[in-house]
Amino acid sequence: MIYQSIKQCRICGSKSLKEVLNLQNQPSSNALRKKLSDKEHKIPLKLLYCQKCSTTQLSATANPKYLFNHYVWVTETSKSAKEYSNLFFKRVIKKTKKNSFVVEIASNDGTFLKPFKKSGRSVLGIDPAKNIAKIANKKGINTLSKFFNNECAKDIIKNSSNADIVFARNVIPHVKDIHSIVNGINTLLSKDGTAIIEFHYSKIIQDELHYDSIYHEHLFYFTLKTMTNLFKQYGLYAYDVDKSPISGGSLVLYFSKSKLLISKNLNDLVKEEKIKKNKPF
Repeated sequence: MIYQSIKQCRICGSKSLKEVLNLQNQPSSNALRKKLSDKEHKIPLKLLYCQKCSTTQLSATANPKYLFNHYVWVTETSKSAKEYSNLFFKRVIKKTKKNSFVVEIASNDGTFLKPFKKSGRSVLGIDPAKNIAKIANKKGINTLSKFFNNECAKDIIKNSSNADIVFARNVIPHVKDIHSIVNGINTLLSKDGTAIIEFHYSKIIQDELHYDSIYHEHLFYFTLKTMTNLFKQYGLYAYDVDKSPISGGSLVLYFSKSKLLISKNLNDLVKEEKIKKNKPF
């Protein structure tokens, strides 16, 4: 089965879903055909707004194996991504106390782990795309080719240890079993560790009409409110934020297992979002 339609919110289970945008049936963004005669699968591309928890999400879930088992995007091919990987590293090292063991979820070819390894940290990448994980391992970035979830987190701890830093860049919105991945982050993270989540910010998508950010890989379109509420369910609390130049503007949230002092940058963005009243499209 290529896709399944949802009948309730993936976050809270509510059936109070309101359609806010319908882009009709579309092929997946990376489904490139070798011949025009090759069969093309089309999947509904419709946005729903949960009237209970405020999460905006797609109406259809494309089969993850169909989307990700053989991936065509390789991070290192992007000059801007390579440049940003060094800025990302500097920001993370500056804002974290413990950072000797770093794990990246959906690590692609290991470009963002490379600066950490170069600086002497122990690194581990996790990525379901076998072809991409193979590239990363050839480059010397230890990478597991699998989907990350709570069971995967337990296996990593068993074979290594808890992680000081767990980061996931533009991947949380991709995940069908989102509760398992967030629970897995909490399991994997050490008591004093830091979880770092980069995500396309729905306020920017809406304000600047980034319609090309809406595609089947992105099941969710998070605000600060919906992202922080999700992680709070698993004992992870946001305390700081950076702005990312990737994908037309993303946010990078920092989480800890204890309630730390919230930075001015995060407070200011939360206030700005409240003024907007978190209304979709």
